[in-house]
Amino acid sequence: MAKHRSPKARGVKRRVRRPSRTPAREKREAQARPAGPGNRGERPRRPPAAPVPDPAWVIRCAPGLARTVRAELRHADVLRHTDRVDLLWQRNHDLLFLPAASGDPAAAELRTVEEIDRCIIYGRYKMSRDQLDRLAGHLRHTTARWRLVATAEGTHFNRHDLRRFLARELEQRGLRMDERAPHTVFAFCVDAAYYVVVPETAADAMPGRSARVAEREASLPPSVAAAMAFLGKPGAGDTVLDPVCGSGTLLAEAAAYAPGAALVGRDIDAGAVAAARDNLTGYDADLGEADARELDLADGRASLVLANLPFGKQFGDVDDNPDLYRALLTEMLRTAAPRGWRAVLLAADPDLVAEAAADLPLRLAKRVPIRVRGEAATITVLNRR
Repeated sequence: MAKHRSPKARGVKRRVRRPSRTPAREKREAQARPAGPGNRGERPRRPPAAPVPDPAWVIRCAPGLARTVRAELRHADVLRHTDRVDLLWQRNHDLLFLPAASGDPAAAELRTVEEIDRCIIYGRYKMSRDQLDRLAGHLRHTTARWRLVATAEGTHFNRHDLRRFLARELEQRGLRMDERAPHTVFAFCVDAAYYVVVPETAADAMPGRSARVAEREASLPPSVAAAMAFLGKPGAGDTVLDPVCGSGTLLAEAAAYAPGAALVGRDIDAGAVAAARDNLTGYDADLGEADARELDLADGRASLVLANLPFGKQFGDVDDNPDLYRALLTEMLRTAAPRGWRAVLLAADPDLVAEAAADLPLRLAKRVPIRVRGEAATITVLNRR
């Protein structure tokens, strides 16, 4: 009787029976594939981004103030020195990306920021379907109409592809983006990281700013005034002087940081002094008309000077600025307290400030180049030598 030989022994390959591709199996495989711009079902090179347990944040500020805002975040215990912060400088604003902040910036009353955006989804490389579902759910829950703005820095993302991808994915989840909508969802990409955010709070929501009722041409934006006040480190025992106070923005921001500080404001323009009085009605401020080159103040009265010096464009004359700045600094020194005095000055030409200070017993401690309403300017911090 002939021996039975197995297919392997006869050189015949055994057919492996594979499971049939049922609709349920195809659905499971589709759900396992991450979504992303340009993904056509191929196996991703990187794993899909997992949802972050704590919210990430994006903060906007005036151009040039990113490092000052970062310092305020640390001062307010929103960030530890070991917390990661990515900075991005753009033409109209600076951006700070906080993937894992220690505190809640929206609750910290940060005065140097222009806007705080809450991150709905955050990750690297590719957005997962769970993240897209969460984004759609959040936008749908607000019942608002939304428009989508995308920006990308680096080579990993293309902002046009990103915007089309997000608009398509959201439309598939029942949300159509509307370019005329009053609310904006922002998609920021920095290298391989992405942040999709919605605004949480803005500069005008900070405490005390609703009391501002009078505006003047060339008034400082409150967030820029706050940055100058923050750099001056006002304390409850300080006497804060603004010798060209305008509508009082700098004094109001100094008072927000140091409610116990004494406020002194002078301006040669009676209309400016009237506006400052209207804006500082809740403060015990000493306001009056005076020429900043000949103040009606006693020697040694002020411990902190905050001043937006004339640029010579809307007011004054650029050619007069060298002599004007030297006279202003001389008078500031006359009224300077014997100890702990410092001055934080904003000027269009920082070199003129430095030249004027070089002729006096003053030391340049810090410079912060910024842009104010599109104009280049520099914050200069001076100490006594």
